[in-house]
This record gives sequence, structure tokens and C-alpha cells, in this order.
Amino acid sequence: MNRFSKLLLRGLLQRCPVCGQGKLFCGVFKMNERCPVCHFRFEREEGYYTSSMAINLVISEFIAAGIVLPLAAIQTVPVLPVLLIGGPFVVILPLLFFRPSRGLWLAMDHYLNPTSGSDLPDESPLLKRSRGINDKQS
Repeated sequence: MNRFSKLLLRGLLQRCPVCGQGKLFCGVFKMNERCPVCHFRFEREEGYYTSSMAINLVISEFIAAGIVLPLAAIQTVPVLPVLLIGGPFVVILPLLFFRPSRGLWLAMDHYLNPTSGSDLPDESPLLKRSRGINDKQS
């Protein structure tokens, strides 16, 4: 499996893009600040998840438009049922895609801007392993 596919799979499964083991979320909408396994800080900078909101909006609106526009094109269907059918999609779909869009954004960002050792804190098990430090040694 190539790197891009691996990162996308991690994003869809809402796992850490660095180690692939830590969970991104600790609640329904609450994200972990750091990976519980490798301690990678998920939010790299202020406003980091603005692009995930754009991904969420685009996917949600495309699906809603794909359902509502064909109904609206049929002239025998009154406007009120089209609005009653399409209205909830605009509210529900962004809520459903909140978590996957965050995971996908992290995956895409880590594909374009890979993590370096300086992005990991000193206590990270991945960084210790790469330096040859074993926790079992005393």
C-alpha cells in the first residue's frame, strides 16, 4: 500500500496520521490535543482546521444538491416537499461528516507536509525509538 493510500485510510478511520494507532477524537465532537500513542500535536497552527471545514461543506453540499436538484427539476413536484426533504440534509450532513473531514484533512496535510522529528515532543515513543532509546533500559 503506497503512502497516500495509507494516510487516507488512517484519515477515514480517524487515526493519527503519524503512527496510525492513536485516536483523533475523545468525544463525539471533541478532538484529542495530542495523539495518545506518539504524542503528536494534531493542530499544527491557529486555524489549522479551516480546510477541514471547507472539505465538510463541499461534500455535504454536493450530496444535498445531488438529492434536491433532481427533485426540483421535476415540475410536478411542489416546492414545499422539496424544501422539506432537502432542508434537513443541509443540517445533518455537516454533522455526520465532521469527524471524517478532520481525519481526511490531517491525512492530506501530512501527505503534502510530512512530519519531521522536530514536530514530535521529546517524550514521544516514536522519537525515542528512532534515536535508539529503549524504555526498558534503565
